[in-house]
Amino acid sequence: MTEGLLKTKIALVLCLGLFLVSCSSDSGKTRKSVVKVFTTTQNVDYYEPWKPGAQIPLKGCGTIIPGKRILTTAHLVNKANYIEVQKFGQTKRYVAKVEQVGFDLDLALLTVDDDDFFTDTKPVEYGDLPNPGAKLVIQGGDELSIKEDSVSNMEMVWGTEVAREVPAILTNSAIDAVNDGCPVFSDGKFVGIPFESTGKPDKAGSIIPINVVQRFFKGIENGKAYNGFPDLGFYTEDLENPALRNYFKIGPKQTGEIITKIFYGGSADGLLKEGDVLTGIDGYPVDDEGYINLKKIGRLPECYLATFYLMGEKISLDILRDGKALNIKMPLKPISQLLTYRPDNRHPTYLVRAGFVFVPLTANYFATANWENFKPELQDLYYHGLPSAQQKQVVLISHVLPHEINKGYDKLTNVIVKKVNGVPITEMKDLLKAFENPIGGFDVIEVDDHDWYGSTIIVDAAKVKKATDEIMDIFKIQADRSPDLK
Repeated sequence: MTEGLLKTKIALVLCLGLFLVSCSSDSGKTRKSVVKVFTTTQNVDYYEPWKPGAQIPLKGCGTIIPGKRILTTAHLVNKANYIEVQKFGQTKRYVAKVEQVGFDLDLALLTVDDDDFFTDTKPVEYGDLPNPGAKLVIQGGDELSIKEDSVSNMEMVWGTEVAREVPAILTNSAIDAVNDGCPVFSDGKFVGIPFESTGKPDKAGSIIPINVVQRFFKGIENGKAYNGFPDLGFYTEDLENPALRNYFKIGPKQTGEIITKIFYGGSADGLLKEGDVLTGIDGYPVDDEGYINLKKIGRLPECYLATFYLMGEKISLDILRDGKALNIKMPLKPISQLLTYRPDNRHPTYLVRAGFVFVPLTANYFATANWENFKPELQDLYYHGLPSAQQKQVVLISHVLPHEINKGYDKLTNVIVKKVNGVPITEMKDLLKAFENPIGGFDVIEVDDHDWYGSTIIVDAAKVKKATDEIMDIFKIQADRSPDLK
């Protein structure tokens, strides 16, 4: 062996040794910040909402944070009947409970009453938002594994826990689901936790970034219950077409997006107008594709900024209205939706009357059957439905529990209720008052299915109470309605 080759091999061995020592050192510093989380969650049945769903065991990670708290993902503890946590390298499990949960950010905070659990643990030290290219260390998984990765970019992704766009750090490789809730470190400091999302490259992972975690903490300061992050309350259209720009009186150097739809009851309702051009948000120019450019982060959709506001706080919008520049300070409100998605809803809304099962059409409800089984009208509402004063919810008769009182209607499924006893049905609560006033002794229910089942359902109002009691007994239903309708 030549002297040069020998020196090269020695150098490689020394480098490898230093690398292993470094990894071991980093692991030793951070492993006491990681815990295993075990939950037993219970599904919800939106088709037969009076039934308890099946129980499912889940496991993931948690991160020890200052104040003897454990940070994890909301989906891991959602609808959990029992939660345990375990320190790595130990067999004993400790009972934990949820202190706060933010489904829209997929974050949850756990507490453990037994202070012994926190012995020999170490809370993480918060870092700054890592820049693209920054090295990351994800510590956790089944056996406290260490996964090294790097930041690809920051993006808005579709959070699977809430069916809504949320900010995320994207990594250059996929992250296994067993790492959900585990701490992610950059330069030894905590910068986020992995979570489940869609709308990203297949081979990329997604991490809830440290600034979103801090937004969650801001929302629960002084023991306040977390109430979500707000929404801008409008749809926009890109402003790239020259004729479109001329029509809306946009100068050659001006950029922005056209506001095409204002959501009823949302943040922009009463303040902005359809046809306004959004040119800036919080001082950041909006480009013709609806993006802003943030220092050290890059281009992001303009809705990114709303994530970091509390409900009621005002965001600054620069708009053009009929070619005139205006600045509007808009108080922010919750997202306004016709078909809501409820990750936290343990008790879905329902009413059983004379065997007719009334439910609101929600994004959750579409999971009760194959998509192809829903008629085109309902599919269209899923994609394009917006709330209004005339329709705050879509109320369905999902199906009919057969009984003599509903003879002839028992095959009816998924029809939209338009009126009951002459009263327009804008939401589920309207049913209760409408049924108080039968027409000539009959309940008259008008539905949208004109060509198949018929548009009108007639029920003998005097027989409803007895029939409903019999149906509840036959089908083992404990309550004829959900708690929110009592």
